[in-house]
Amino acid sequence: MSRLTFETCRGIWAALPMCWDEKDRFDEASYRANVERICQARPHGVYTTGSTGEFYAIDFDEFRQMVDIQAEICREHGMPLQIGCCADATRKIIRLLQYAAGKPEVGGAQVVIPYWMEVNDRELLQFFKDVHRAAPDLPLVHYNIPRSKRYLLGPDYLRVLEVAPSLIGTKFTFAGSNFGSLQDAILMTPQISYLVGENLLASGMMMGARGSCSSLVLTDPRWIMTMYDHAEQGRWAEALEMQRVAAQFFADAAAFIEGRGEGTIDPVFDKGLAVASGFALGSQRTRAPYIGWSDETIVAMRQWLRHNYPQFVYPT
Repeated sequence: MSRLTFETCRGIWAALPMCWDEKDRFDEASYRANVERICQARPHGVYTTGSTGEFYAIDFDEFRQMVDIQAEICREHGMPLQIGCCADATRKIIRLLQYAAGKPEVGGAQVVIPYWMEVNDRELLQFFKDVHRAAPDLPLVHYNIPRSKRYLLGPDYLRVLEVAPSLIGTKFTFAGSNFGSLQDAILMTPQISYLVGENLLASGMMMGARGSCSSLVLTDPRWIMTMYDHAEQGRWAEALEMQRVAAQFFADAAAFIEGRGEGTIDPVFDKGLAVASGFALGSQRTRAPYIGWSDETIVAMRQWLRHNYPQFVYPT
């Protein structure tokens, strides 16, 4: 195993949800089983503790336990690994980074700008300088999301690279709202790997994006891997048609869930979908205040998938 580089920060990265039992404790058995299952599916990499991984809801002991499990299983499978090191203060993020950096199996860390109040330019650059200095040998991927209140574009990344040369990638979420800026950012910072959502994977790759941090991979992994392969090989008509299906699926699935009065935020939707598809073992529970889908909705979603989108049902 080795640290990530711009060249290896590419492809389909599987977003793994955390697992909780009915007493709200970390369900290690289910988590291990899900990590094993996704590693056997052979995406380009695995990443943890973003929004889907409920980074905001875990304590440090649970973080260490999760990292230890990931390092062990990903080492056995030769699977590239990014650890989400996200929190609401620089000090907390550095603590996570330094633990992850101590594991040779960890290829890189995803970091988010502390998000409770918007940082100004001086604070932004100081944040990246601090996290780089804390673990200079651990490559960084920025989790670029509007929830942090500072959504970074090309000019921002040019300045960040001056203080944090270990930045190799960005999870460029909500790219649809910033699609014109995506192309400009890629042109300005060709040394950064841009990862976009599945609903813009083909379009993004046509402009130079290099892959996706994916939740659809936790249904039938072959589908999104095929979509990526089409785009990588320049089979744009096939890739764009699959992108259209992915975008339509997310819209239809959200409408179905909202019609049942249940939630569609990242951890609730992504974990519920993974369980309903048959891929993920364990409960769809999420930690409060967010509420996972009911058992009845899991059954209804499974039936809905089989009838409307059978390509997103895990093969048994």
